[in-house]
Parts: sequence; C-alpha cells; structure tokens
Amino acid sequence: MIISTSSLCKHYGRVDVVKDLSLEVPEGSAFALVGTNGAGKTTTMRMLLNVIQPDSGTALVLGKDSRQLQAADFRQIGYVSESQVLPERLTIAQYFDYLRALYPGWDRGLEKFLRHNLDLPPDRALSKLSHGMRMKTVLVAGLAFRPKLLVLDEPLSGMDTLTRDEVVEGLLELASETTILISSHELAEIEYFTSHIAFMDKGRLHFQGEIDDLRQRFREVHVTLSAQKQLPDDYPQSWLFPQISGHTLQFVESSFIDDEFLLQQLAMYFGAVRINAEPMTLREISNVLIRHNRKPRQEAA
Repeated sequence: MIISTSSLCKHYGRVDVVKDLSLEVPEGSAFALVGTNGAGKTTTMRMLLNVIQPDSGTALVLGKDSRQLQAADFRQIGYVSESQVLPERLTIAQYFDYLRALYPGWDRGLEKFLRHNLDLPPDRALSKLSHGMRMKTVLVAGLAFRPKLLVLDEPLSGMDTLTRDEVVEGLLELASETTILISSHELAEIEYFTSHIAFMDKGRLHFQGEIDDLRQRFREVHVTLSAQKQLPDDYPQSWLFPQISGHTLQFVESSFIDDEFLLQQLAMYFGAVRINAEPMTLREISNVLIRHNRKPRQEAA
C-alpha cells in the first residue's frame, strides 16, 4: 500500500474531526476520498502530508511514518489544493522556471504538453488568473515532476464544466503511472477515472473498496407483491431503507448477487413477486451509505 493508516484521530477541542480512520490506498490506484463538507477529508490529507500531526494513530506514506517525511520524500509527492497559495508577482512561465530547479525529476516535455493541453498562457500573471486557471496551473505543477503519489484536495471545486473536463483529462495523462488520492464531492466528474473509493462522514470512514465491486453490490430494488404484506422483522441486513406501500416494496440491496438469487430471497418472505433491480450511480450509493450509517436499523425501516 502506498498509503496505510491505522486508527488515525484528530480533534480540535471537543470536536473529533477524524475518528479512528484506517485507510488503505493501493499503489497505482486512482483513489477517491468522498464525503460531505466537514467530513474530515482535508484534515486527513493534511495529516498524511505532515502539515498537521495526528493526536493518535499512525499513517504510513511511501512506507514511512507521515510525521517523519523529509524534503526528499516530498520530491515524490505532488499536492494540489483549492486553497493553494501562489507567488502572485510571477507569471505562469516564471513560476514553472522556479519550480524546475526544485525537482530533479522534472519532465519539461510533460510540462509543455500539459500547459498546451490546458491552454495556460505563459505571460499571464498568476495574480490575474481565474479560479479555474489557477487550479490548472497548480495541477501542472503537481504533475510535471512525475510524482509517485499525487494528492488532490477538492481540485474541481468551483470550476465550470469545461474547465473540469480539461483538468480531468490532464489527470488521465498520468493516471496509469502515478497513484492519485483525490478528495471531492463532485462524484459525477471523478467516478469514471477512479478505481477505488472511500466514503467519509463526520470524521468516520464508512466504506472503502474498488469502484467496480461497489457498483456490482448495490441495486435499487422495486418489488410488486402479490398481496398486501408487512415487512418482516428478520429482513436481511443488506436491505437498506425498505418501505412497503400497498403492493409495492422498495429498498436498496447492498449485497447484490444476481436477479435469480434476489427473487428466491423475496419469494421466501412474500411468496410470488415481480422485481426490478436497477444499478445505481456512485452519488446515489454515497448518499445511501451516509444515511445508513447515520441512522439505526429501526429508523431506516
């Protein structure tokens, strides 16, 4: 694992911002850390990069305790944040001239390719850049030295659709050779290039795993019952938010195998039924997981 945390915690006063976080980011993955604002994503990333230190627990980054990361380690780690500070007096070209001297592995050909593709004018002053142009600039700065790990904290926030697409295309250029950890609530924009995902809410991690596995496991199920029924008390734990109205049962299946198995399971409880099990988007799955982990079973029912 390129990142591995165990029981990582951070609190400010009486507020637990990150609670018992155990995260595993495989090398070579494009790993999305998602959740609502205030979920603890940014605090987690700052602990991983030793910007702040955890109150308890451990974090290994590139095989080293995050609290022991040195300058040589950061030459293998790119970092992009929506709140990143730039030297406003420089132009884009001057900024990259400055950065090249700091990174022995800087790839001028890749820098030129990305600057051209992202349409960054070299003579434009950093102080004159729009939010989208600033993010494209720091993205190139984070990619051009070909880091082993690229950490992106809400890089798509506040961007228009075209700029977001351009930034994602830039990420795809290196997705095959750099491990990417990206935090975002813009699920629709990142889901097609990420391979793994983790959901955070109120400082806690509720799920992590491969996106393909997650898509396979979750279905929105609509059931037509042959007669008006009551929901049994022993319904499967994998049925999330089940509701019966008349002859219709609705729920989210979180351990979907196939239609045949689901039909047999439902027949055992309700007799003859008809079902429709539809795949769900990552945004829908995220919302279900967050709601499920906020409510006890009896309230969800």
